[in-house]
Amino acid sequence: MGERLVVTADRVVPRHGAPPVEALLVEDGVVREVGTREQFQGHESFRYFEGSVVLPGFIDPHQHAYLVTADPHSDSLLAFDSALADLLAAVRRFIEREPTGDSWLRYHGYRPLHLDILRSPTAAELDSVCPDRPLHLISRTYHESVVNSAGLAALGITPATPDPAGGRIVRDRRGRATGVLLETASFLAEAASRTQMDTSVWVERVMSYGRLLASMGITRIGDGAVPADAADTLSAGLDHVGIDLHPLLVGEQIDQPVLMPGMTAKVLADGGEYCHLCFTGRQMGRVMRNGVRAGLGPDRALATAVGRRTGRPRRGARGTWHTGIRITNDSGLDALMGKASEIGAGLAVHAIGNGAVQSVLDAIDAIPGAAADVPLRVEHAMVLDPDLSGRLADSGAHIVVQPGLLHEFGVELTRSPVPDPLRLIPLRTLTDAGASIALSSDFPATDLNPWRAITDAVLRLDSRGDPVHPEETLTLEEALTAHTTGAAAALGVPGGSLEPGSPADFIVVDKDPYALAPQDLMSITTLATFRAGAQTYSHT
Repeated sequence: MGERLVVTADRVVPRHGAPPVEALLVEDGVVREVGTREQFQGHESFRYFEGSVVLPGFIDPHQHAYLVTADPHSDSLLAFDSALADLLAAVRRFIEREPTGDSWLRYHGYRPLHLDILRSPTAAELDSVCPDRPLHLISRTYHESVVNSAGLAALGITPATPDPAGGRIVRDRRGRATGVLLETASFLAEAASRTQMDTSVWVERVMSYGRLLASMGITRIGDGAVPADAADTLSAGLDHVGIDLHPLLVGEQIDQPVLMPGMTAKVLADGGEYCHLCFTGRQMGRVMRNGVRAGLGPDRALATAVGRRTGRPRRGARGTWHTGIRITNDSGLDALMGKASEIGAGLAVHAIGNGAVQSVLDAIDAIPGAAADVPLRVEHAMVLDPDLSGRLADSGAHIVVQPGLLHEFGVELTRSPVPDPLRLIPLRTLTDAGASIALSSDFPATDLNPWRAITDAVLRLDSRGDPVHPEETLTLEEALTAHTTGAAAALGVPGGSLEPGSPADFIVVDKDPYALAPQDLMSITTLATFRAGAQTYSHT
């Protein structure tokens, strides 16, 4: 008989949606039995968390531990992106603290549409604070960034440089690069400017990040973009502090999927803010009318900036219209699906726009047996109509969504509403269609705290407090399930519950979420976190 532990609290939730119990028995890191407090009174190792609630540990199947830990300046710009002058002043201060040299300088976390100029800075504007050394400012989502003139030179970008496949080098009217880089062009600069960090220093940062995860009640994560040669070290560092890692493998750049037997590759079907949207002619007419109305409304400057970023619509087949950037085209998706089926690899396909989601589903249909052979996740699936939601449910893919994007970017996403019947992150429609849904953070794109995603799944409010398609809300039970058992299913592992036979990954919190109003969920504090029955965090 192995090591045993009895855990009891005012309320123990073995699985969201199941009746609560009073205690659980853990043996060798696994829940063996649940029952009443009296049932287990005779055990030597007995932990009573009085006044507290025990819940299954959270699982965050899509975040970016590698990018955050490998960059000492991750999120450094987040507090300075309300005005261009403030942003440039902050960058100047950061540069003054850096060692002298000629290597890249890089800072992350600004949001282009939060700035007073409603766009990214230009190379010329960055030159005013850093004229001689390559400088790279990365937006919070990584899908857009800007370099200074020295950065353009270091990347070899000239007026004659073509746009990379799946990306765009933004140019002025004379064809000169402005310094702003979109999608794969930004990923190229991200790889070039990545900090060369000593391994021991990086591992310390990894373990520190793991402790942060544990403090938020997170016991297991999926990392949305891990270079294949860094996966083992990242996994070991997180494991050391009680976090299980499931890496989604890429190459040197974020947009380069790496397929390996038994592992999951990350594939980008479309862009982030520049996702692939597809409209019928009638919908395109609504988009144009919505844009005109928004351009005359109180948020006209923001609406105009959003419309400018969307770009000019392109006419497609069968009378459809398309906007945004495709990173992996239809034939590329077909090839990846076939290769994954052949070697036994999984795919996690980033597909935000309805055009990209449709292409992913078409690729599944094009490969006989692919739905059964390839462990498949669709990441984001932000813009869907009911038909696509139904196809996603029928495909058997796990849908990994980030409701926190509604809070973080909802104001700009709704300045020019998507036309009916499209909806943003249609959680209710997906759930009612029978889709397997997992909630995640996509940190650092949104808040790391799981209660943020849960709150936003239940309330669906933007940062101004305005509802975003409120008919698409989940119940609290559904949201908690999607951040536990649903997330475990997306990672292809057992877990997310405290039923007998499940890993003993659990958290102790100070308030019962089922007794709170949804707007108060963010007030919940994690008091303790356990992975496989061993305590990894204690709130003091």
